[in-house]
Amino acid sequence: MSIPLPLPGTWPRNMTRRDPIAALEEIERDKVAATYAIELELDRLAEKNGISHTVIAKAVEGYVDDMLGDVFFELEEELRAELDEAPEIC
Repeated sequence: MSIPLPLPGTWPRNMTRRDPIAALEEIERDKVAATYAIELELDRLAEKNGISHTVIAKAVEGYVDDMLGDVFFELEEELRAELDEAPEIC
């Protein structure tokens, strides 16, 4: 009968299974999809109420992009830090 030895240090806790590059790319795709969905809904409301598309485009460019940036800021920073800390493979 053998006894399993514990892993050294805090190995299981400090290891991550996610790929920071892939996660950042997925976040960017999600932001684009969310922006598009919001713009479609605002366009529908604008058409219903006689509002110009340029007003909608400015709102999306300013407010929606900023809002999504705020929502994902901490997660993106965490992923960028993981990317910076990753060991180089030679």
